[in-house]
Amino acid sequence: MVTSPDITVVGIRAGWTALIGMLVGLGLAAGVVVTLLAAGFETSDPAVMFGSALGLWTGLLGSCIVAVHRKGSGSLKDLGLTRLRWVDAAQGLGLGIAMVFAVGIVAKVFESLAPDLTPTGADDVLGPIADSGALGTVVIVVVAVVGAPFFEELFFRGLVQGGVVARWGITIGLFVQAALFALMHVSPDEGWGNVGIFAMILTVGLCLGAIRHKAHRLGPALFAHAVYNAAIVTLALFVI
Repeated sequence: MVTSPDITVVGIRAGWTALIGMLVGLGLAAGVVVTLLAAGFETSDPAVMFGSALGLWTGLLGSCIVAVHRKGSGSLKDLGLTRLRWVDAAQGLGLGIAMVFAVGIVAKVFESLAPDLTPTGADDVLGPIADSGALGTVVIVVVAVVGAPFFEELFFRGLVQGGVVARWGITIGLFVQAALFALMHVSPDEGWGNVGIFAMILTVGLCLGAIRHKAHRLGPALFAHAVYNAAIVTLALFVI
């Protein structure tokens, strides 16, 4: 099934499945948000954050499952999701912290050279906590530190990266998956600050893609993603 350490037959054949899955996920997320807002929830309510994430993850995971069943062996191992190891956690800890510093450098460059293109701050994190306290904190941790690393690594570094690398090579593969990953994180509320968001998340995506390529599986990147998100949440809560 695997044609190289970073290319799967699933990835080669499932480009449209990945694209449709991402669009479906974004559509479901938007639909959940609109429904909850119409029902009287505030945008900062933890239910809105959690519901939106579930909608997105449904599309991402759904496309991965469809891809491995229609184009592969039927197992998510086809996308690099193998049994996690203790070494994955150790590597992820170091790499995740390194990513925090790398993104911090990018942020400082934007603050110095293009402050108008710098994102406004940590409102997405602090809003649910301000409204719901402990419940908001739990939702943020579950979404950012548990759910997002799993579903996003499986989709972007598993399905998308494998397919693009198969067609155009590792350099283009890394940049395409990272660009799509960054685009998914832009927000209408940020305006021109989305330029800074794109640059910072692009950096994260490139780092995670390189980790996945080097490890030949998703485990280290998954833990690095979780550590990075945990550090960002912690900084938002106690430092920023």
